[in-house]
Amino acid sequence: MVQPFCFGRYMRAFWIMQISAIAILLNVSAASAESRHRFYFDTFAGVLTENRFYEVFDPSELKLASSGLLGVGIGWERQISDSRFHLGLQFQAVAHAGRQDHLEFNLPVVLRYVPPRPVPRWLKSASFGLGLSHATKVPQVELDRTGESQRTFAYWLAEVEVSLPRSDNSMFFRLHHRSDAYGGFEANGGSTALAFGWRVPF
Repeated sequence: MVQPFCFGRYMRAFWIMQISAIAILLNVSAASAESRHRFYFDTFAGVLTENRFYEVFDPSELKLASSGLLGVGIGWERQISDSRFHLGLQFQAVAHAGRQDHLEFNLPVVLRYVPPRPVPRWLKSASFGLGLSHATKVPQVELDRTGESQRTFAYWLAEVEVSLPRSDNSMFFRLHHRSDAYGGFEANGGSTALAFGWRVPF
């Protein structure tokens, strides 16, 4: 049964974390006009899995769902002082096809690390983002997995960005995850997609 949105103890902690991250982001933005920043545009595609997020790293456990996604995103980020870390916001619009046919909108705060001497050399950055996800319908893949879901869930991404030769553009590989945030939402559910995409700075 689909459960209503829950504003319980875990949800309050989740919102405090989100507001704190945005406040830090605004402070970073105002700190120095000379700090490096960038805007970028993403296009990406992926496939939903039947797995918990940690199971996708085990080929013997990986089970793909007959459902895919196509998405676009726009992001902004600014370097944190002189560190190798960047903090920013990203907005995504995602269309699903297959076992589910809804639209999904995600707004994560993204922390990115840019290594000074990457190994391997083509590694450009690694990032983690956390925010909220809203679907226009209760996602069918999530209902099929656990019997429960809801339109609004927590969202996180884990991403590796790869440099391209003789280009400012890049490719990325991403875990695209919606879930109840360990009880922060009343419905017990979630989904993980494997996605890859193309990033263009502007």
